This record gives sequence, C-alpha cells and structure tokens, in this order.
Amino acid sequence: MDSFEEFIALPLSILKNRIIQITGFKSDFMETKSIDIELTDDAIHINCINNESAYNLLSSVIYKRKLIKQKQLKEQQEENKAPVSLV
Repeated sequence: MDSFEEFIALPLSILKNRIIQITGFKSDFMETKSIDIELTDDAIHINCINNESAYNLLSSVIYKRKLIKQKQLKEQQEENKAPVSLV
C-alpha cells in the first residue's frame, strides 16, 4: 500500500481476521519517519521506521483490544457456567 490512509480506508471486515504484526525500527542512516504497511492473505505487517510514538500508539491499541477480547471471552465462559434455574 502506498500510505497509511489507504490502510485505514479498507473496510474493517478485511482486517478483522488477520494477524497484526507491528515492528519498530530505529535507523541512523535515515532521518525521516515513515510507516510501511504490508497486507498479505493472512497477516498485516506494520513497520514504524524512526517513529517511536507511532509504534507505541499502535502497540497499545492492539494490546488494549486483546485485553477487551479476553474479558469478553471470560464473561461468555462465566455465563455458560452459570446454573440454570428451573423455576
């Protein structure tokens, strides 16, 4: 993809069922900051080059989404284990 804007413009249904890998790089050879995104059949690779703030932001979003999913799964499991009253 040419830009992060193109990545964000994709429908969420295309992105939902893929592994998201975020990598941060620091380079002394390049002064500019960039975000490169590669979309494959089963994964999304986001490379933040000389852009620590973008890496931290994207990583924290993924981490928080993971926590929310774990909480939802735990709640579902608790609901399934709840005793059924026959009254």
